[in-house]
Amino acid sequence: MLVFFCLYAIKYGASSLVEIVDGIQPKMFSMVVERLFLQDLQKVSGNTSKKICAFGVTKILTEADSMLTGEYAALWPRLLQALVGLFELPEDDSLPDDEHFIEIEDTPGYQTSYSQLAYAGKQEHDPLTGLAEDPKINLAKHLEKMAIRRPGMLQPLINSGMEPEARNFLQQYCKSANVNLV
Repeated sequence: MLVFFCLYAIKYGASSLVEIVDGIQPKMFSMVVERLFLQDLQKVSGNTSKKICAFGVTKILTEADSMLTGEYAALWPRLLQALVGLFELPEDDSLPDDEHFIEIEDTPGYQTSYSQLAYAGKQEHDPLTGLAEDPKINLAKHLEKMAIRRPGMLQPLINSGMEPEARNFLQQYCKSANVNLV
């Protein structure tokens, strides 16, 4: 679901995503951000899925006006923090307490054997083919554009709502992209 929302934001725009979700129920997008993006962004696995989420969350942060000045502004620094976490923290592969799986390989007396089929390999489709830019650089460039559009608004949000370590990572991205957030 998370990857789908991010791909939708990339293809059709972040404001459109917010409008559609809020069209189901007013202010539902805040629930989506709190219960899906903030909790599960760190659990995204696979290079393509991570890339889609990175580009999608960047669009949500920088192109959806309601995220910066509207009713969801309080979620903006937390979502940026989660995006930095996607880049920098190890993947969270923990399971909720109510989900327990028995590994077949751990079952006594069970031995696995298989043969790789010659033409059965599945190549992962990347819907973002052509976007070769590093997602961290992309984030820095989009934040710069946003800072130019709304001078003086970005730094207070970053300084007040993000942990110092995440701010340091963000500064590194900006330095790598030759970007200054004023």
